[in-house]
Amino acid sequence: MASINAYLAGLVALTIVAAAFAVLWFMAYTNYTSLEVEYAKLQSQYQTLQTQYNTLEANYTNLKSNYNSLQSQYQALQSQYSSLQSQYSGLQSQYSALQSQYGQLQSQYSKLNGTYWNILTFLGQDSGSGTLQPGYFTRTWVVVPSGFSGTIYITVSASSSVEVFVFDLYDYVQWIEGYSYTYYLYDYGTYINDQVSVGPGLYIIVIYNPSSTTAASYSFAVTTTYTPTSS
Repeated sequence: MASINAYLAGLVALTIVAAAFAVLWFMAYTNYTSLEVEYAKLQSQYQTLQTQYNTLEANYTNLKSNYNSLQSQYQALQSQYSSLQSQYSGLQSQYSALQSQYGQLQSQYSKLNGTYWNILTFLGQDSGSGTLQPGYFTRTWVVVPSGFSGTIYITVSASSSVEVFVFDLYDYVQWIEGYSYTYYLYDYGTYINDQVSVGPGLYIIVIYNPSSTTAASYSFAVTTTYTPTSS
């Protein structure tokens, strides 16, 4: 009887231990299954994050490559800009120098042009008065430079009729020597207001008293306008 009780007690104990192990196994299995599911979720999230990371890494690599390329282009452009800026400074300096030279030349040209026209005025005008004895003459001259045409204006006032001629040098000598001559202008009277257009050359204006008996008092004015001719 005592052995039966001991057997039953052992059997109960074994049952309790087995039940405890069963409960522990079930709990462990349940926890494992839950962890396995959680692991699977985490594995999926990890793979998603890994994919995202790989994408970001590829994008970063591309961006870095683009950045390096842009950096290289920027440095090249910076170098070109510095070169162009240096060239611009040089050209600006040359421009300033040329502008200064142009101003000086323009000033010199204005002075020379004024002097030139003063010379032309001197070469193209004269005036005076006096008395011409019978058979005598007086003369003045006008120069028309090369590259110009000229219009000679002559005004003469005399107490008796006088003759006015405009000769070139050759015909002036011919007239003095009494040979055949031609003229650019001839007029006669006590008041003469006349003009003649001529080309480049030396022209002699003669006021002659043709009378053989009467002296003639006179006054005259000669002016010339110059017009540049096309080359």
